[in-house]
Amino acid sequence: MHHQSNNFAQTELSSQFVLLMALACGLCAGSAYFNQPLIYSIQYTLKISTDQAGLSVVLAQVGYGLGLMLLVPLGDLLNKRKLIVCLMVFAGLSQVLLSLSTTLIWLYSFTLCATFGAISAQILIPFASSISSPAQSAATVGKLMSGLVMGIILSRTFAGFVSTFWSWNMVYLSSGIVTLLFAMLMWHKLPNTQANTQLNIAKIYQSLFELAKSEPHLIRRACAGALGFAILSMVFTSMTFVLANPPYEFSDFQIGLFGLLGIIGIYSSSWSGRTVGLGKENKVALICISLMLLSCLPLAFAQLNIVAYALGVLMSYFGLTAFHVLNQNLVYRINPTARSRINAVYMTIYFSGATLGSLTAVYAWQHWGWFGCVSCAFLFALGILIIDRLDFKTMQRTSTTDTE
Repeated sequence: MHHQSNNFAQTELSSQFVLLMALACGLCAGSAYFNQPLIYSIQYTLKISTDQAGLSVVLAQVGYGLGLMLLVPLGDLLNKRKLIVCLMVFAGLSQVLLSLSTTLIWLYSFTLCATFGAISAQILIPFASSISSPAQSAATVGKLMSGLVMGIILSRTFAGFVSTFWSWNMVYLSSGIVTLLFAMLMWHKLPNTQANTQLNIAKIYQSLFELAKSEPHLIRRACAGALGFAILSMVFTSMTFVLANPPYEFSDFQIGLFGLLGIIGIYSSSWSGRTVGLGKENKVALICISLMLLSCLPLAFAQLNIVAYALGVLMSYFGLTAFHVLNQNLVYRINPTARSRINAVYMTIYFSGATLGSLTAVYAWQHWGWFGCVSCAFLFALGILIIDRLDFKTMQRTSTTDTE
C-alpha cells in the first residue's frame, strides 16, 4: 500500500480499505459526541453543577470547530498520512487522560484537546476522494460519510450504554485505546504523500479567505448545508424534550436507542454518492429538499404518535445526509489541489449550522413549544430550497457560457 509519489490518484481502492477508512472516520467524529448523554454522570462523579458539566458539551463542539478551522486546511500543505496519524494519536491520548479527570479544569482541557484532534476524519475524507479513481470518488466519499454519520449516531448510544453499566470514564478510556490502535493501522495502510513545497502556513490560511471570496458556489453550498445541519441539530436537541416528557417519559438509554433511527443516514449517504457518481446531481438535490420539507408534516404530530415522529425523523435524516454528500462532491470539484482547504471552509460554515439549530431548538421550545420547533425546521428547509435553486441556476448558466 505504500506509494511514494503523488500519482497514485487513479487507483481502485479495495472495499476493505474503504471500510477501514470509514470506521476510522466514525471513530474520530463520534468521540466529539460522547459527553452528550454523560452530563449527569460527570456532574455526579466530579461533584459539580449541571451547568458546569453541560459546558463540556459546548467545549467539545468548540474544540471540533477550532480543529476544522485551524487543522483541516493543513491537509493541503503537510504529508497527509503523517498529519492524520498524528491527530489520531493526539486525540487518543487526550481521551485516555480525559478518562482520568478528577477536576473541572482537567475535564475542560482534555475535552478541548480530544475533540480538537478528532477532526482527522475531515482530512481523511478529501484525501480518500483524491486517491480513488474519478469513477469511484463520489461513492468513496459517500461510504466514508456513512461511517462518519454512523459514528456520530452510535457514539451517544455507546456512551449511554457503557456509562449505565460501567462508568463514564470507561467510555473515554476504551475509545482512546481503540483510537490509538486505529492510528497504527492507518500508518500502515495509508499511501504516503509528498508535502506541498509551494505553500506555507500563512499562504494556506490566506487562501481560505480568497477561496471564500472567489467561490460563491462554495459559500452557497456551505450555507445550504449549514441550514440542513441546523434542522438535524434541532431534531436531535429537541428529541430529549419530546421523549423525556409525557406521554413518553423515556430514560436516557431509551432516547439513545430512538436516536438509532439515524442509521438510515448510512443508506442515504451511499445512495447519494452512487447517484451523484452517475451525474444526477439535480435529481438528488430535489429529492433531498422535498424530504426535508415534507418531514415537517409527520414531525408536527410527534407528541401524539411515536410512529409519526419516527417517520418524520427518518425522512428528514435521509434528506439531510444525502444532501450533505451531494454538497461535498460538488465543492470538491472546484479545485482538486485545494480539497482540504475547500473542506475546511465548507465544514466550518456547515458546522455553524449545528450551533444555530441547538440554540433555535432550545429557544423555540421555551417560547412556542414543539410547534415552534417544527415551524423553524420548515423555515430552514425553505431557505435550503431557495439557496439550492439559485445555485443550480448559476451553475447551468456558467456551464452554458463555458461550452459556447
